[in-house]
Amino acid sequence: MATHATQLRHQPASRGASWLWLREFIRWELAPYPERINAVIRMTVAATLVMLIVEIFRFPNAALGGYYTILLARENLAATWRGVRLATLGSVVGCLYTLLGMMLFRGYPVTHFFWVIASLYVVFFVMRTATNYGAALGFAFLLANTLAVWDSSLPSEIQVESTLWPLLVIATGTGVTVATEAVYRIFDRSDPLITSVDDLLLAVQQAAECFAALRALPKSLHNRILQYDMTGTGRLRTALQRQGVQPTKRAQRSALISLAGRLIGLATNLARNHPHPGEDDAPRLRTLSERLRTIRTELRESRVNFASPAVLIGQPSSGCPGLQEMERTVALITEVFHRDEIVDSSQSVPARDGWRALFLPDAFENREYQRFASAGCLAATVCYVIYNAIAWPGISTCIITCVVTALSTVGTSLQKQSLRIVGYVVGGLVMGVSAQILILPGIDSVFGFALFFAAGTAIAAWIATSSPRLSYLGLQIMLAFYFVNLTSARIQTDLTIARDKVVGVWLGLLAMGFIFDRFGPKSDAEQLQKLLVRNIRMLAQLAVSPVVSSGAITALQLGRLRSQINDNFTSLASQMDAVQFEFQFHHRREQDVAKWEWAQRAQPDLRSIFVLELSLLSHRGRWENASELTSVQVQALDHFLTEFSGELMHTAAWITHEEDAAAPRVLNDPIQRLQEAYEGHSTSNSQAILDICQQMVSSLVMLRRPTPGRHAKHKCDVDCAPSEPIRAEGFL
Repeated sequence: MATHATQLRHQPASRGASWLWLREFIRWELAPYPERINAVIRMTVAATLVMLIVEIFRFPNAALGGYYTILLARENLAATWRGVRLATLGSVVGCLYTLLGMMLFRGYPVTHFFWVIASLYVVFFVMRTATNYGAALGFAFLLANTLAVWDSSLPSEIQVESTLWPLLVIATGTGVTVATEAVYRIFDRSDPLITSVDDLLLAVQQAAECFAALRALPKSLHNRILQYDMTGTGRLRTALQRQGVQPTKRAQRSALISLAGRLIGLATNLARNHPHPGEDDAPRLRTLSERLRTIRTELRESRVNFASPAVLIGQPSSGCPGLQEMERTVALITEVFHRDEIVDSSQSVPARDGWRALFLPDAFENREYQRFASAGCLAATVCYVIYNAIAWPGISTCIITCVVTALSTVGTSLQKQSLRIVGYVVGGLVMGVSAQILILPGIDSVFGFALFFAAGTAIAAWIATSSPRLSYLGLQIMLAFYFVNLTSARIQTDLTIARDKVVGVWLGLLAMGFIFDRFGPKSDAEQLQKLLVRNIRMLAQLAVSPVVSSGAITALQLGRLRSQINDNFTSLASQMDAVQFEFQFHHRREQDVAKWEWAQRAQPDLRSIFVLELSLLSHRGRWENASELTSVQVQALDHFLTEFSGELMHTAAWITHEEDAAAPRVLNDPIQRLQEAYEGHSTSNSQAILDICQQMVSSLVMLRRPTPGRHAKHKCDVDCAPSEPIRAEGFL
C-alpha cells in the first residue's frame, strides 16, 4: 500500500509506540468487512456438524476433521470441491505410505529409525515442491500424526486402526465442508472477491466526493479507509489464488486488486493530510468519483469490457497531492478490462503429464529444495529423538510444528512460528484449559456442548478470516482448541492434553530456531529482490515473444511464461509482508528498507505492464491473420518492442547492481517513430496498438520513479519521474 513503506520506515522504536501500533493493527485486522460474517457462520456451522458426527459415531482423535472445515477454500463451490479432492488425495497417499512403511520396517528398530528419517525428508521435500499446499499438508498430517502411534507398544490391529481413523476423520470434515458450501451457494451466488473490491472502490469514491465538496470524511468512512490501508490486499490475493479462474481473468483480477489497493493508499494519504482542493481540483475529484461509480456498476454486472471513457489525467495539484496519481490509477483499471480476450483457448497452458503436474518444474533439479528438506528433516529428527528418549509421546506435536512452520525465508518462518505458539497458548491453555475447569463440568448434554463448541469455533474463525498476516493465528487457535475438545467422544477433563500440545509446540519451535533457521531459509529481502528481478526479465521476454496463431510451440511457451509471471506476482505479494516481519526481528538496513519500498510501489506498474503486454499480443495476433499493418508499421512496432524489452532488462540489471547496467532512459525515439509510422495508415486495430504502446511507456516511466528521501512525508508527493532516475539508498 502507499503508506505502508512510510509506516515501516518511520515506525517508532520505543516499546510504548510499538504497543500502540500493535493495538491499531489488531483493531483493524479484527474489524468487520464484506462477507466476513457469512464466512464465519459457514465455518462454525460446518465445524459444529463435524463435532456432532464425531460425538454420535464416537470417532477418536477427530481434531483434524474440525480443522479442515476451516482450512479449505470458500471462494466458490468449484474451489472448495477442488480443495476437498486434493486434501483427501494427499491424506490417502500419506496413509498408504505409512502402512507400507510399517509393513516393511516396523519389526526392525534400526531400519525403522532410518525409515522415519527418510520419511521426514520426504515430507519436507513434498511441502516445498508440491504445486498444491492442501494435498501436501494432508500427506504431512497423516504421516506426522501417526509416528507416535507406531512407536508405541500397542497391538498391530490398534496401530492400523489408529492410522485409518484420521483418514476417515479428514474425509468427514471435507465432506461436511463441501456440503455446507453447496447449500449456501443455492442462496448466494455472488463473487466474494468482486464484493470486496467493490467495497474498496466505494470507499475511495465516497472519499473523493467528500474532498470535492470540501467536507470532512465521516468517521465510519475514515475508519474504513484506514482499515483497508492497514490490512492491505493480501486476503484478496489469497482468494484469487484459490479461485482457480482462467489465466486471462486471473491476470485482470490481479491487476484490479493491485490498483484498488493503490487507490486506498492514496486516499489514506489525502485523508491524513487534510487536502485543500483548488477550483480546478473539485471538478476532477467529482469526475473521478463518477468514473469509480461506473466501474463498480460494470464490475457487479460482470462485464469484461468497460465501455465508459477513461478519466482524463490532469496536472499535479499542490492543494490535493496524489490526485494525478489517482486519476492515472483509475484510467489503468479501465485499461485492464477494456481490451479483448488476451489469448484464445488454444494458447492456454497445457497440463503437464502424470506426476510432473504434482511438483514444481525444477523440483528434482534445484539444490535449494534439497537443502530446505535436509534442514527441516534435521530439526524434526531432533524432536523425534527427544520425545522418544524421554518417553513423552504427548509432545509429538513438535513434528507437525516443524513441518508447518518450515518456509523458504526467514520472515515467513518467524511469522508462522510466532503465530503458532501464540495460537496454541490461546486455544489450548486460555480457551481449552479454562473451559475444562470452569465451563465443561457444568455441561451435561450434547446441545450444551455444541453451544460451547460453536462459540469457541466462531472466535477462532473470526481471526482466521483476517489478512494473511494474522489468519494463521486463528487456524492455530482452532487446532489447539480441537485437540482439547475433539480428542475423544466425550467431554474432556484431562488437563494434560493441552499442556502436552503446548510443550510439543515449544520444542518444535526451539528446534526450528536453532537448526532450521540457521541452515534452511534465506533472507526475505534477498528473496524479494530475486523475485522482482526475475519477473521484470520475464516481462521483457514476453514483450518480444513471437505471435504465430498456428504455432503450437509458441502457444505453449506463451502459456507457460504467462503462468510463471502470474505465479511470481503472487509470490511477490506474500513476500512483502514477510519482509516486514523479518525487519522486526533483525536489524534493518536503510538500503533493505529502500528495496522494500521501491518493490512495494512498483507492483501496480509491473502488473499494468503485464496486462498491457497481453493485450498487445492479442492485437498482434489479429493483424498477423488479417495483414492490416504495412511493413513500415510492423518494423516500427518490432523496433519499439525490442527497445522496450531492452529497457526492462536494463532496469533488472540496474536493480541487481550489475557493472554494465547503465541508468535507464525514456523511450522517446521508438514511440515517436511508431507514431509517425501509424499516421498515414490508421485502422481501429492499429490505433489500439499505438494506444497500448503509449500506456506501456507511461507505466515504465512510473516504474522508474525514485523512492523519496528519508524525510519525505509520502511517496505519492512525487509527481513524475525524471529522465535520469536517482539511485535511492543503494537500490535505485
